[in-house]
Formats: sequence, structure tokens, C-alpha cells
Amino acid sequence: MDLGFLFAALVGLAVAVLVLALFGRTTRSREGNFSGSALAFLGSASLSSFVLIAAFLIAGSWSNLNTARGHTLDESRALNAAYTDADAHTRPLLHAYVTSVIHDEWPAMAKGQASPTSWQRLDTVRAAVTAEPVSAPREQELSDLTAVYTTRQVRLADTMATMPWPLYPALICTAMLVLLYAPIAGLTFHRREAVALGLVGAVVGFGVWMVLHMTHPYTGPVHVTPVAYTQSLQRFTQLAATIPK
Repeated sequence: MDLGFLFAALVGLAVAVLVLALFGRTTRSREGNFSGSALAFLGSASLSSFVLIAAFLIAGSWSNLNTARGHTLDESRALNAAYTDADAHTRPLLHAYVTSVIHDEWPAMAKGQASPTSWQRLDTVRAAVTAEPVSAPREQELSDLTAVYTTRQVRLADTMATMPWPLYPALICTAMLVLLYAPIAGLTFHRREAVALGLVGAVVGFGVWMVLHMTHPYTGPVHVTPVAYTQSLQRFTQLAATIPK
């Protein structure tokens, strides 16, 4: 396990304690009197830390999401090509595989797993193609199936895409720092102050919730849907009407 993040955190902690030990012994600091500029700096630093970590997590998670969505489109294109070159016996098998991906495999991918049923149906397609006599169309079908297998493996690998786990406790800590800073800095409990800090807490709470629910490209409020495969089924219907039996 890479413990570099732990070393960096300890160094930052040591530097902060050292600075406080060197410059926090004045009469003003002992009496708890701070200048407005000092309070503004500490407040902005606390908020910036939270925003930085949240933005990094959101950008990384969104990138994983878009990458996973793109890989589903790659497999969909490979399936469309395979269906175009398939014969009348193989096409229903491809249709059954895509249907299995939508109904069986999609819920399993939310748990980081693949569907054995989908694997079996795709292997059935390959077995049907390899059973055909050797010919140029058969070789083209095998080439198309190789592309399907490759893009399928890439899609399944996306279910393991995550962000570095130390960022999540760091997000929680900086969120708490943002909320605790104002009372620590001297904010008193009055109606206006309570409303203002409550609104800040609501925004911070929503941000934390949103980030924590974007950790997986196939779960959460924003996730990859099987729309590419439903489009493939529609395309299969169109091709079946135009491709000679």
C-alpha cells in the first residue's frame, strides 16, 4: 500500500503545529483577539480546502463516468457490426445476449460483478459461429465477436474504477472544518447567524452527499444507463428488415 498520502498529511500537520508554536504566543493570540484579515485568511483557507478536494473528486468521478459511458457505446457499435455480418441463426443469439446485458448484467455491475448468464449467452454466440464451415463470412463473424469480447471486458473493468480512498475522509474533515470554523472564530448563536451558517451547512452537506454518491459509474443519482444496448436492440430490428435472410 502506498503510504505517501499519510506522510504528506503528517508533514502538513507538523508544519502547522510549528507555525502555531512560533507565531501563536503573542499577547493577542493568548487573549483570543484576532484581526479581521487573519480571520478572513483562515476562513478562506478552510473553505478552499473543502472546495479543492470536492472539485477533485467530482472531476475524477465525472471523468470515470464519461469513460464508462463511452465504453458502452464502443460495445454497442461492435454488436451492431456483429449483427450486420451474422447469419439468420446467429442473430437471435446476439439479441438474447444484449437483452441479458440490460436485464441481468446491469444490476450486477452496480455491485462490481459480471453476469454469468450474459457470459454464457455470448459464449453461445461464439460456439454457433465456430461450428460453421470455414469461410470468409465466418472469419468476419469471428473478427466481429473478438471486438465484442474486447469491448465487453473493458466495460466490466469500469465497474472497478474508483478514486483514491484517502480523499473521502479528507472531504469529511474539511467539511467539518468549514462548519466548525465560524463558532471557533467567535460566531455567537443568534437567529441571523444561525440561518446563515445553516444555509452554509446545507450546501456543504449536499456537496458531500453528491460526491459520495458519485464513487461508482454504475450506481448513484448520476450513473451510466444501458441506453446504448437498448439502441442496439432497435438497430437490430432495423437491420433484420433489410439484411437478406
